[in-house]
Amino acid sequence: MELKNIESLLEKYEEGQTTLQEEAQLKHYFTTETVAPHLKVYASLFTYFILEKQHSSQRLLSTTRSTFYRYRWFASAAVVTIMFSVFMTLPSKDKLIELSNEEQFAYNETLKAFDLISNQMHKAAASLNTLNIISNSFENGQQNVAFLKEFNNSTNKIFNIK
Repeated sequence: MELKNIESLLEKYEEGQTTLQEEAQLKHYFTTETVAPHLKVYASLFTYFILEKQHSSQRLLSTTRSTFYRYRWFASAAVVTIMFSVFMTLPSKDKLIELSNEEQFAYNETLKAFDLISNQMHKAAASLNTLNIISNSFENGQQNVAFLKEFNNSTNKIFNIK
């Protein structure tokens, strides 16, 4: 092929304006013919595309969100357990007055610790919400990939491309 033609096709390719036939010409040039030294960089790109097209994954991706819900259940169970144990062990106000200074100090420190735990749980819940957003984005991406595959199949049928 003429080098000028390949260079102009590369410029169109970089701008995203090539047709499928022109891209096929570029793939053919970079995989079968002797490539000009200043265009060697593109050869690895097109050989990568061909190799990846032949590559297939053996492992199916799991799209369940059960681990996210499992963590949410664990967090909820921990909060319920802590609240129940605090409720059961809290002295009544009458008994609180009878506590010594040391016991009141320990009680107040325990309340501070529970407050700290509560703040950390709220921060963890916020990061779980972030994971939920990421999960939703991942699902949207999967739907887009499915749409692109269907679009690709349709265009291949229209243009009789394998």
